[in-house]
Amino acid sequence: MIKVEGVSFKYNEKSILNNISLDIDKGKFLSIIGPNGSGKTTLLNLLTGYLSNHKGIIQYKGKNISDYRVEELSQNFAIINQKGDIKFPFTCLEIVMMGRKPFLKRINKLSQIDKKIVYKAMETTDTLKFANSLVTKISGGEFQRVMIAKALTQDPKVLFLDEAFSAMDISQKIKCLKLIKRLVETKNLTVISVIHDLNLAYMFSDEVCVLKEGKVVAKGQTKDVMTTDFIAHVFDIEVDQIEDKGFLIRA
Repeated sequence: MIKVEGVSFKYNEKSILNNISLDIDKGKFLSIIGPNGSGKTTLLNLLTGYLSNHKGIIQYKGKNISDYRVEELSQNFAIINQKGDIKFPFTCLEIVMMGRKPFLKRINKLSQIDKKIVYKAMETTDTLKFANSLVTKISGGEFQRVMIAKALTQDPKVLFLDEAFSAMDISQKIKCLKLIKRLVETKNLTVISVIHDLNLAYMFSDEVCVLKEGKVVAKGQTKDVMTTDFIAHVFDIEVDQIEDKGFLIRA
């Protein structure tokens, strides 16, 4: 579905990514992991088309990302970032409704079908209870759930997550990841997630792409790549594996 070939990227002459190549299959949950500063968010921003001026090829369905119109990408991609940058006091319902914008004509209002999609997304993410609350007045974790609801209303083919659960408590993180994993399995959704929690990556990812110092050092099936020796090498930490559930960092 997505092809990356020989991609390099510099920011102010500083090299961030070096000769990245990978293929991302449809209907998979891929997590991009690696130490801080390894280029994870930069790679995600290149895949979404948010950043350009890179060397190499990035294609979606055989077509260069740069050749898509913004409206086309919005009908295929949904993006949830770590930080919320909405300062205007919209209600949560209004924010979620914005997810239907790519499918509306310029002067059209939401149809009854659009509204059903919106309310279904809010029910699914347990955000309907604060639909009329101002987005500037809710907690960080609640805001991230609202943004997940907004993304779901887009009915995306690819969902990009950049530390999308960072402000949630562990219970909400697990619930949201289970929901997204279910969409991968039932709707053939493709998920590309930047995530720092190695255990969550291990539990929910079909595949992982590991970056270090701007290079891909491994990509493959999660349980084949994420071994104790490999984690020690990449992250410079010692861990013990807890059966088939995850890892415990050695103090």
